Amino acid sequence: MTDREQLLQKVKKIQALAERGDRGEKESAAALLERLMKQHGITETELEEDRRELAWFRFKTPLERRLLNQIIYAVTGRIASGCVGRYTNRTRKMLGIECTAAERLEIKFSFEFYNAALKKELERFYSAFVNKNDIFPENAIDKIPDTGEIDLEEAQRVSMMMEGMEVHTRRKALGSGADERGDQ
Repeated sequence: MTDREQLLQKVKKIQALAERGDRGEKESAAALLERLMKQHGITETELEEDRRELAWFRFKTPLERRLLNQIIYAVTGRIASGCVGRYTNRTRKMLGIECTAAERLEIKFSFEFYNAALKKELERFYSAFVNKNDIFPENAIDKIPDTGEIDLEEAQRVSMMMEGMEVHTRRKALGSGADERGDQ
C-alpha cells in the first residue's frame, strides 16, 4: 500500500467518525478532516470512490434471485443479504449488499443483461423440451397460433439442445409393473 493510499484510509476513518460520532467527536473529527484534506490536497471525489453504502436490488422469481445472488458475489466477492418487511416479517423480493457506487452500477447492468439472456435461453430450452418429448396433441397444427418463423441458426440451437435431453415418458414414471408383481 502506497503512502497516499494509507493517508486516504486514515482520512476515510476520520470522515466516518465525523459522520457518525457523538456531538463532540463529530465536530472535532469534521475539523480535523477539513484540515487534512486541505493539507494533502484530497478531494471529496477521492474519498467517495471507495465509500460503501447499502444498495438494494429487486428480483421477481426464485431463479432471478439465484442469478442476482451469483452476480452480486461475482462483483463484490461477498454474499448478499435478504430483506424482511418491517411490519409483516415476510421476505421481500430484494437482496442487499454494501458496495461502492461503481459496484452498484455493475451489479445493476449485469443483472439486466444476464436476466434478459437467461429468459431467451429458457424459451429455447422450453421449445426443445416440448419438441423432444412430443408434448402437443395430434392434428393440433391448425389450432396453434403462428408465432413466426425461426431462422436456421435458431433451429440448429434448439436441435442441438434436444440432442442432449432425455426423453421422458409416463410409462417410465409409472414403471413397467413387472418388478412390483415379482414377475421376471
